[in-house]
Amino acid sequence: MNTANDMDPVTLWGPISSFYSGKTRAYLIKKGIPFRLFYPSHPRYMAEIVPQIGHFALPVLEFADGRLIQDSTDTIVHFEQHANGPAMIPASPVQRVFAWLLGCLGSQCMWKLGLHYRWTYLEEQRRFIEEDAFGRPASSARDLAGRRADVAPLMAQFSGKLHELGVNELTIPGIEAAYEDLLERLNAHFYQYPYLMGARPSLADFGFIAPFFAHLSRDPYPSQHMKCHAPNVFRWTERMFEPGLVDPEFPDLAPAWPADDTIPATTLSVLENLFAEFSAELGAMIDSFDAWVDANPGATAGTVIQDPEEAGTTHPSLGWIEFHARGVKHRRRDSIDTVHHLQRVFDVVDALPASERRRFDALIDAAGGTALMTRRPHRRIDYQDFRYILA
Repeated sequence: MNTANDMDPVTLWGPISSFYSGKTRAYLIKKGIPFRLFYPSHPRYMAEIVPQIGHFALPVLEFADGRLIQDSTDTIVHFEQHANGPAMIPASPVQRVFAWLLGCLGSQCMWKLGLHYRWTYLEEQRRFIEEDAFGRPASSARDLAGRRADVAPLMAQFSGKLHELGVNELTIPGIEAAYEDLLERLNAHFYQYPYLMGARPSLADFGFIAPFFAHLSRDPYPSQHMKCHAPNVFRWTERMFEPGLVDPEFPDLAPAWPADDTIPATTLSVLENLFAEFSAELGAMIDSFDAWVDANPGATAGTVIQDPEEAGTTHPSLGWIEFHARGVKHRRRDSIDTVHHLQRVFDVVDALPASERRRFDALIDAAGGTALMTRRPHRRIDYQDFRYILA
């Protein structure tokens, strides 16, 4: 078993401009795990890594013995179980669930938000996206024309995902209004604490850093907006890639989560935004999966969960869903990996002792999340050999 000691570094395949790669990279830095960073432009990636995964996927963690972990949450869970260093998942039961929940909502719900601010405002930041966000990791060219030519097909592919995510002229005002409200709540929180759950980073922070670093704090257009309107949030994005847990802005705070398994009021305020903005969307995804399960009663364990016309992907879908948010009808593709990660949260919730479950339920009800958190998919989803299958 690789214990990630100083003599046994791991390799992280994932550029700093990649959504989920930032989640993994921040965790490795905060956990104190030595690693080497490689971009997918390296010839080994296409020749050796992609054939093992079965499709293009980032990030990928490669161990010295050749084993791979693709999912960023699986990477965190692995090292929490096998590596030394400060714990990043709370042991206290209610805090543990909140860390899982916020981490899931941050990394799964805000994929749309990150892509919107990157691609809707492409002309305001085109050269940065061409040369840096896509050019550095995907092209070996040493000139602008060469990088533009190399990344044009990939950029067209990713910009086209706005349609699949339901980002259009009708939905953009609500998407941006929800983001503005979230920024205000986060900025207020980071006046009081260096991390989302208090004075120590957790799964919550690593889930949120996925959208908030590579896209929202690094791409020029949303970065300028964040710096001007939520500077405490921007500072948190920097803090997440600095080794160690104590920030000089909070020298009197011990690097620990709050005592007595409590949740900061400002953290609950952030969660209120997420439930209000995303519960209908997540519920529609569970409905879509349940409908597929009910339509395939003979599907056995091991059945791949994916639209048969869809190519291999890290984010498989079964079809289109509809829901309302901020009074507007949205239509987008569902996401099986999102349902799977929600299931992982539900498992942690269901493992709570009775007294802690009552306290958790009360906090969730006050935050407006009871309808979502009482859902359970009709069948279980497993992730094996880099594919989502029925358990």
